[in-house]
Amino acid sequence: MAGPLFGRRLLIIAGKGGVGRTTVACALGALAARQGKRVLIAQTRSKNRLRELFGVERDFSEVAQVRENLWAVNMTPEASLREYGMMVMHSAFLYRQVFERDVVRAFLRAVPGLYDYAMLGKTWFHTTEQQGGRPRFDLVILDGPATGHILTLLRLPKIILDTIPEGPMTGPARDSWSLLTDPKRCLTVLTTLAEDLPVTETIQLAQGLRELTLPCGPVVVNRLYPPRLHSGLPKLAFDELLRSDSAQSDETLGPVLRAARLHRQRAQLNEHHVARLHKALPLPQLHLPYLFRDSFDQTAIDELGDRLEGQVAALDLSQRAK
Repeated sequence: MAGPLFGRRLLIIAGKGGVGRTTVACALGALAARQGKRVLIAQTRSKNRLRELFGVERDFSEVAQVRENLWAVNMTPEASLREYGMMVMHSAFLYRQVFERDVVRAFLRAVPGLYDYAMLGKTWFHTTEQQGGRPRFDLVILDGPATGHILTLLRLPKIILDTIPEGPMTGPARDSWSLLTDPKRCLTVLTTLAEDLPVTETIQLAQGLRELTLPCGPVVVNRLYPPRLHSGLPKLAFDELLRSDSAQSDETLGPVLRAARLHRQRAQLNEHHVARLHKALPLPQLHLPYLFRDSFDQTAIDELGDRLEGQVAALDLSQRAK
């Protein structure tokens, strides 16, 4: 897995629901774009948070530019199947004759996983798309679905290759599987919070990826509490102040100290789960702070990109999970 993180063709952002996958995808995408990469963020049936995060009024049903070097698309099953069908049939006319008939549509809706496979196929297509004699995108970042669904999604090309006779669907499936299993071109970036359930699910997700022989990249630990509250005092003096009954009962100082104690407890809990995660899954880690803001917009995305920049540059991707 040696080589720069942004030197891949595809990064898959995976993790439990609610851990900030979209935020991480956008922060990595913004950072890569700032470094000169032409980046596409591809979402799968996601809530359209890109408007808020990048301050643009678009629905992203088609690829749209959000800033210099950065594009995004929110893939829907129907649009992805249409693009996949035209890719397989090599003709819009033939696609309409086959895929847009009512009987065929009813059949396709009953095929398990077909729409997911079409979205994965569209993602693969964007990694190969050419424009002006060069790749249209240097890097595609797939903001994937939550843990259980992402494993099903990534398994589909292998299922097709193992079960379907050689034909129009097996060629794209073979190309997609080749990409997904090649650590020089594709890595899955595990995203989590430093909490019990997200860490447990991340470890299970990594095991599932290993069973599929899919390479894992770094682990992004999101929303960490910064250890900042004793910076103006020696640590021992700060600890003593937190334990002081008289200070705790003071009308002015008491609420501040109780908030500081809660903050410290949260930070210590984060440290415990970060260590647990590293022990169970010794992959490189990228750490992002909890940003305490009234709103989360492109300035927050850029701040997270700034926090990631030095960490990404220092990544040792030769480490592997046991």
